[in-house]
Formats: sequence, structure tokens, C-alpha cells
Amino acid sequence: MKKLGIIIDSFSGLTKEEANQQGFLFLPLQVEIDGVVYEDGIADHVEILKKLATANSFLSSLPKLETIEKVLQEALKDFDDVLYIGLSENLSSTSKYVKSFAKDYNNVYVVDNHFSGTQFVEVANHALKLYQNDTPIADIIKNIEYISNQSLTLLVPIKLDYMIKGGRLTGVKKFIMSAISMIPILSYLPNGTVSPIALKRTINGAISKTIAKVLEFCDEIGESTINLIHGIDEKVNNLVKQALKQNNITIQNTSTTSSVVAIHTGPEAFCINVMPKLK
Repeated sequence: MKKLGIIIDSFSGLTKEEANQQGFLFLPLQVEIDGVVYEDGIADHVEILKKLATANSFLSSLPKLETIEKVLQEALKDFDDVLYIGLSENLSSTSKYVKSFAKDYNNVYVVDNHFSGTQFVEVANHALKLYQNDTPIADIIKNIEYISNQSLTLLVPIKLDYMIKGGRLTGVKKFIMSAISMIPILSYLPNGTVSPIALKRTINGAISKTIAKVLEFCDEIGESTINLIHGIDEKVNNLVKQALKQNNITIQNTSTTSSVVAIHTGPEAFCINVMPKLK
């Protein structure tokens, strides 16, 4: 029987150990905090978020190139076909390197997507099920891309410092939001870019607006899976959980923000994502 290998990266929020335990290969993106480089998903998530909370300088980068090549070679050795389902190339160069590598092989595929957190795990398992049922690889990729286009990721950074230092907030938007202490609600769009869709003055207002957008999206796509990704600010986390409960929203999976996300949104940020319920 043919075997499908799936590579995910640390944008999934998984550790290397967790990914390997579930049968996936893993690429750790990198973060640099106050001059020290950490591999996301190998170093402890929570400890890195704590370091980030008091950091003066920080940035993120793609995995080591030798790591990318090593993981791909390992996948090619053990599997008949290989899918890389990771962070969009509009946010990371990782997929560009994988695509470049894949040109020399006819069984390595990069799936464009805008998934976040445990959505990667759900989609990866879905792809494995389709493959085991002899679904052609081209149809599996089309199916994943369709699911991606029917999915939603909303992020709420509580503090703007990280967006500003990370270069995600510039010009007039930077001036306005900094001057009047606005909290943006960001949408991770199907084209792989991140864009503000609303601004609120308070945390409660931002939470309420985010949940309203989630409910509206669920009405559009029907039966859904909703996940929560949270940071290390327990006050914010509790407010979000209370609001979800008040709106009768059931969370399928709860996970901690990966450090590569927190570099740009802050360790206090939270995220809610939605995707169609996979059969």
C-alpha cells in the first residue's frame, strides 16, 4: 500500500514531539529574542512567550535551510508522496524553498492555504484518510484548498508594540491606532495576508466583535469546528472563555500560541479559527 507523508510546521502550534507522535514530519520556524535564537516547537512555547513579554528585540525567520532539506529527504525516503501544509508563502519563505526543492521530484507537493493552529492537524488527517481511499493526490490538494477557502482565522493582538516592532503596522494606521489606543481585529485572509477588519477601544469590545464575526461566519458555512489559540495573559484568556460560553460556542481544541505568531501579535494575543466540520 502506498504511503503519504505530511510535513507541517510550527505555525500549527504543535511541538516537534507532538507532530511526530501523530505521524507527521515537522519544520520548526525560528524566533530571535534579545539576540538568542530559538527553534519554535522545539524550545518550550510558554517559556518563550514569557521571555517575549519582557524582550527589547525580537524577530522571526524560516527554519534552517539544512533542516528543511533534511526533513524533505527523510520524507522522500519513507513515503511515496509528500505534502507540505504549512505557513503561507506571503508570511514565510519556507514554502518557497520547499517548492524550489520539489521541482526536482514529481512526488513533493506544497499546498497553498491559510490554516492556523490545530486546523493543520485536522486537515492533515483528512488528507491521509482520502489518500488511503485511493483519492488522486491532485484531488486531495484541491479539496484542502477548498477547505482553506471555507475557513476563518481571526487574531486579536492586545498590545500594538509587537505589530509595530515586527513591521506589521506602519504609516497612518500606526499613528492612528497608537494615538487612540485601538485594539485591531485581524483576519488571516485566503491569499495568505493579514488585514485589520475592525478596531475596538476595549478588550471586551474586541472580544465581542470577534465572536460576532465567528458566529456570522458559522452561519454562512454551516456545521463547523471552532478552535481557540491563546497567550499567557490569564485575564484575557478568562474573558474570552467567558464570552464564548455566554454565546454557547463549543471549542473543539484549545492550544497555546506558537512563538512565531506571538512575535508579531504579542504573547497576550488570542485567536479564534473556524473551518467546516470534516467528515
